[in-house]
Amino acid sequence: MPSKVEKDIPLHPLTKLGLPGASLEKLQLLCDSRLMRELDHHAIENLGIPGMVLMENAARSFSDLLEKEILSKRPQDLVVICCGKGNNGGDGFAIARQLANRKYRVVVVHAGESKTPDSRMNQQIWNHFGESVSFPSPDAPRIIKSADILIDAIFGTGLEREIGGAYREWIEIINECKSASKWAVDIPSGVYTDDSRTPAQAVSCDVTVSMQFGKIGSFQFPGASLSGRIHIPDISIPFHAECLKNSDNGNHLGCWLLTSDFVKNLLPQRPLEAHKGNFGHLFTVCGSAGMGGAAMLASLGALKNGTGLVTACVPSRLRDALPAQAPEIMTLSPPECLERFDEKDTEFILERSSKGSAIVLGCGLGVHSLTTGFVRNLCREITSPLLIDADGLNNLDLNSLMERDAPTVITPHPKELSRLCGLSVSEIQDSRIETVRSLSREWNTVILLKGAFSVIGSPEGAIFINPFANPGLATAGSGDVLSGVIGGFLAQGLRPLEATLAGAYLHGSAAECLTQEDPSLILNASDLFRGIGIARHQLL
Repeated sequence: MPSKVEKDIPLHPLTKLGLPGASLEKLQLLCDSRLMRELDHHAIENLGIPGMVLMENAARSFSDLLEKEILSKRPQDLVVICCGKGNNGGDGFAIARQLANRKYRVVVVHAGESKTPDSRMNQQIWNHFGESVSFPSPDAPRIIKSADILIDAIFGTGLEREIGGAYREWIEIINECKSASKWAVDIPSGVYTDDSRTPAQAVSCDVTVSMQFGKIGSFQFPGASLSGRIHIPDISIPFHAECLKNSDNGNHLGCWLLTSDFVKNLLPQRPLEAHKGNFGHLFTVCGSAGMGGAAMLASLGALKNGTGLVTACVPSRLRDALPAQAPEIMTLSPPECLERFDEKDTEFILERSSKGSAIVLGCGLGVHSLTTGFVRNLCREITSPLLIDADGLNNLDLNSLMERDAPTVITPHPKELSRLCGLSVSEIQDSRIETVRSLSREWNTVILLKGAFSVIGSPEGAIFINPFANPGLATAGSGDVLSGVIGGFLAQGLRPLEATLAGAYLHGSAAECLTQEDPSLILNASDLFRGIGIARHQLL
């Protein structure tokens, strides 16, 4: 008989997705402003953890990190803490006291009397410990400009308006201090927590200390470019699944940051007695005259990711060149298909690819009226797990996608998604998370929206953020390798969401491994093959 405590604990909200249960706790929840309020309220009102205790935990965690990274090496640095009137400012006053107690030099610049009880209490306590000036005042700009370390505790996660007036001037002065190390409490002031927009002025920080949970605004651009390195310390606010339901009427399953501990539990097992047939057979339907490299990159990406067999279905002009580049790749071509696929090749590809485990469609196909019919026919009729990328998406129409009744992944960049859904690129980029969530559900398809901190949506409404933003991936062919890596996981038996999460993480991690090894390296897509091996080894 389960105890009352056991019965009262809600299941993890992602349990219904069929992801490995033991690894779900390894994901990092990312909060919007409403969810953060719900979690705060639950901790304080339902669990009885006083708000002052949470503030003290936040201040101690922040101070410990700042001391470890800077003040232990430079104890004479002047720390200037900029405190607003809300709870973010309360955290700032508590941090000031923590640092003063450790004998560091601290001055507070504040916005006046705090408006919340806990913040007001910490402000009153600070008045017994150290120096404060208000902003605006004649001394405030001078003090800010003299700082070695600036701490932004002006606005927190609840900001929902454009910053103007004295606050805007305050932030401009902070940003003018180029030599100071700038740290944000929770999220840089001026960045919207929910979608990373910065409608006006925002603080540009070197480090953001995001209490208990990451904030969505720091993991999409432009907010990510202002957040610097992100640390997420535990301050004793537990995750509670009911808060997620309450924050959006139960309409979605949250936003989660992928982690290495989560992804390693998704990787297919590779038993000692295995043979190549145990690791699937991927068909890549890719390439056209002048774009044979796309077929090679996708096919070799799958092989480097452990796929047992890969057959590249390409026009005959490309067929014999591929084995010369990668002898492990098998090839086939429809009769009389010389430079590009067209509608008459549909039955040939359907028959041959039915012998495989999964299909990647689109890399380097080109855009042509005849190729369009070929892509749309295949999309409707293929019953194997299918990944559609690049020119597969450029030739596709929404009806063909919606008519599919088999596992599907699409991996568009914003322009490709724009053509499919009718939104402008700027509309998509301004609301990447909500766009992917809505379209994944509407189209019943796993969507990976490419870009720094790529966004992955499940048909059930869950969102996942890949934790990598590496400009090395902004190179021709990088997306083809990604398609092959994800397609290889599909062929090895992972379900579409699992394959996409694992593939996206491995692809991003491969670039990170290579650029950490050699920071001067300018990546080519084919470099990623070696990076995939390093990244997989790090996950063991």
